[in-house]
Amino acid sequence: MPKSLLDSGSEFDVCRARLGQWLRGVTAKPRTLLSPELGAYTKHVFKAGWAISLVHDGETYRFDVLVDGRFPYSAIRVALTSKDMFLKWPHVEPRGLLCLPLASSPIVDVSEAADAALASALQLIDQCRQANFVQSELRREFLSYWDHATHDNEKPVYSLLNPSNHSARSIAVWFGQQFALVGEDAVQVRTWLSHRGRTEPSTIVAGVFGHLGEAPVPPFPDRPTELFELLADQSPETLRVLDKCPCKRDVIVVLGATSPSGDGLMAVRITSPNTHGFRKSQCNRPSIKMTLWRTRSEVRRAEIARFDAAWVHGRGLNQALPKLQAAKVLLLGCGSLGSQVAVRLAQSGVGHLTLVDPDKLSPANVGRHALGVAETGQNKAVALATELRHRFSHMHAVEGHGVPWQQFYHKHPDLFEAFDLIVACIGEWSAEGPLAEWQRREGGERPVVYGWLDERGTAAHALVLTGNVPGLSCVLGSDGNLRVPETIWQNRGAIQSEPACGTLFQPYGPIDMALAETLVSKLCLDVLIGSVSAPRHRIYATSTEQLTAAGGKWSDEHLKHRPAGFEGAFEYDRPIDACQQCDACKETA
Repeated sequence: MPKSLLDSGSEFDVCRARLGQWLRGVTAKPRTLLSPELGAYTKHVFKAGWAISLVHDGETYRFDVLVDGRFPYSAIRVALTSKDMFLKWPHVEPRGLLCLPLASSPIVDVSEAADAALASALQLIDQCRQANFVQSELRREFLSYWDHATHDNEKPVYSLLNPSNHSARSIAVWFGQQFALVGEDAVQVRTWLSHRGRTEPSTIVAGVFGHLGEAPVPPFPDRPTELFELLADQSPETLRVLDKCPCKRDVIVVLGATSPSGDGLMAVRITSPNTHGFRKSQCNRPSIKMTLWRTRSEVRRAEIARFDAAWVHGRGLNQALPKLQAAKVLLLGCGSLGSQVAVRLAQSGVGHLTLVDPDKLSPANVGRHALGVAETGQNKAVALATELRHRFSHMHAVEGHGVPWQQFYHKHPDLFEAFDLIVACIGEWSAEGPLAEWQRREGGERPVVYGWLDERGTAAHALVLTGNVPGLSCVLGSDGNLRVPETIWQNRGAIQSEPACGTLFQPYGPIDMALAETLVSKLCLDVLIGSVSAPRHRIYATSTEQLTAAGGKWSDEHLKHRPAGFEGAFEYDRPIDACQQCDACKETA
């Protein structure tokens, strides 16, 4: 048998024993917590704990010292149990659990970590004796305390609102079974719901948005009278907007406030009052309506989740987002590369995407495509547009057209004039050659980004062209191959074929595709935000080892750009010059 707990068991058992031993050496009679006591911390699963007492500045404080099942790799937690300071002091969670700064890892030294945790708890107590600290900290992280104070079983509110607009205003509200959705207007709300697959007509009602002069601190409004007093003091315009809402139904009020960390949102639901004893014609008179709300309604505090573009794409800190939201992008080719680029553009905040591709998704495509097995047999562009609308429901518009780009152009020639950027990831010269000809003759200065991969995925290309010369024909010859190649191959890189007529493909994998999609997507974003405005050819080249293993070698032109003695993968810009050989160059000569 082991001589002591320190000689046996798992790392958890050993470190738990060390922690208990240390507590017995620095506190008077620590008591081991029982399972029901540990289970009282309902939002956490603690596996062990001790109740201790510490005397600090002449006052005795009782704490629970707690560890979870990941200990000693997780932090030691401390709860203040002698006083109920929840929603009174900052950094105090339910049941007194303290949110303390990260201390040293217990795996390094359990005693040092425990000492640091208790020292931080006493330091927080000292700080909370100062009224200024309490108020400033509660305001700085007001959303945390609001979330702790929401009513049980209250449906959350999903918000599409723009919190940077501080104007008091009427908003659009949709009440669903699982959540309420608020937006700037009914069109925005219905578009979001449509993108999520809800096509049936939805009833949209009016709600209220207002911005408070300063972030609120607990106790938060618990009755309509308290809410109205808060609005009268900090946002009287909001109260005037609320006056226009009928009292025969529930009203959602969304309140914004600014903290040092940015704008935050809170939501309350004012329940419909009992109007028994009042004539219906009187209920919407402002004085009677306020009386009904004050005396016969409830205020239900709700969690709010932001689904607006500014929050989804950068938590309100993305300075480029307004340009991306307004951008209209046409993407031609929704295969392995194009589908991934479409997803990256949507994730980055591009507001309008139009996808064009005539092909259906086959099982062999799935390994490199943004779509999966569930979409096989469907048109790539149409299925991808549906997926993007579902995943990024806040986007302004995502359309899919299952036709060749030439057919789409002949049917909608005016639409080409509306796009800020055209992206071609077709990978077929028979389709990209005509696009280059259109750009040369009719495209004007509209930028077109072309993306493709070399044999075996050993190099990726992202090329933006903005006018007549240089054009795509200055980079690719009449056969669609690079005039100045990156790599040299025998038998065209050993292109593979399926056991079917004319079915050829390049055998590269999703990792090669990921490098290409990053290259192309980054160039698209640089063009949209204005950091790239001239023709540019970006290349990502794999390592020499991978190229050699695939059976290729670097061209002399590539070696001019590869750093001497460097064999790894790298990215570089290759100059684009007028070739003086193609028709575009001859016409401008």
